[in-house]
Amino acid sequence: AYQREVYRRVDAGEHLQASDLNAIKRDVLTRFWGDAVEINDGAELTWMRQPHYYMGLYSYTYSAGLTIATEVNRRIQTEGETAVQDYLAALKAGASVGPVAFAALAGVDVTGPDALRRTIKAIGAMVEELEKGL
Repeated sequence: AYQREVYRRVDAGEHLQASDLNAIKRDVLTRFWGDAVEINDGAELTWMRQPHYYMGLYSYTYSAGLTIATEVNRRIQTEGETAVQDYLAALKAGASVGPVAFAALAGVDVTGPDALRRTIKAIGAMVEELEKGL
């Protein structure tokens, strides 16, 4: 909720100061905990302890990694050995190539929206499957 609100404001053209980030963090903590927890003075400063809140694009590595892994899995399930060999080629390249080239070696195009859309759909299907079991 904190990151979503920060990025929403930045995307809207706001220039955020530390006091703004503090206010957002306090609001999120208050809404999350409600009356169950007393939010002490200084709790709003906890965003500073999380470097991924203020290091550019850090949190996006999670969604990129999940997208690439989901696509590699999809390819292995549908294409078999060719996809396995592509994935092994990417692993062999390791950090010698950048992230876009790494994904391409694994047979995943991260330069357009398709891989992400398929990943979102796959996660949605998993959520639906879990909900059926509840």
